[in-house]
Formats: sequence, C-alpha cells, structure tokens
Amino acid sequence: MHKLLLLMALSFISTCVLSSLDISDFSDHQICIFAKDPPLPAQVIFEIEAREIICDEGVAFKRSEVSISKESERFMRLKRWNKMLMGKRPIYSTRAGTNIKIDTFGEEKSITVDRAF
Repeated sequence: MHKLLLLMALSFISTCVLSSLDISDFSDHQICIFAKDPPLPAQVIFEIEAREIICDEGVAFKRSEVSISKESERFMRLKRWNKMLMGKRPIYSTRAGTNIKIDTFGEEKSITVDRAF
C-alpha cells in the first residue's frame, strides 16, 4: 500500500515539475527525449510543432531533412526500384547478358527472362 502511494506521489510530482518547465531553451534532442515517454505535455507538443521537428525514439530530425529532393541519391534509387518493379528495367543481370525482369503492377503480372544468344 505504501509503495503504491509513493508511486502515485512521485508520478504527480514529476507531472507538475514537467508541466512547469520552460523548455523553450532546450535543444531539439532534449525535447525528443521528453517526447519518448507519453503522455506528452502540451508544452512539448507545441515546441515540436513550432520547431518543425520529428521525434523518433528520442532522436530529432528536421522536417526538411526527412523530405527527399529529386536530385538526391535516395530519390534516384527509389526511381530505379520503381522501374524494376514495373518491368522496365531488369532486377538482375548476369555477366553473360541474361536479364530477369518482373512486372508486379497492372492486370498481367509476369516474370521475364531475356537471354542474348
């Protein structure tokens, strides 16, 4: 009974302390550490939205860093995979010139093996 009462008192005290903190001077990383453990105080949610950050397991990312530009290597890789899955580029090519293509989109799904003779 005493442990439960102590736990409830500590929970209440920590909630009061966190809600009275001025977190505007905290770094993005420190705010995301707070965001790791729900429920989030309104102040933390406001700071996350105002700073335009995304918190993932206590790590802060700027929203502009998460988006992919058309010139980035990641975008080019996604575009290449899209063409491979649509059957426009080979998934696998051997040294002998054999190409394996798959078409996963549309009504007709197919696997094509092209071998040069």
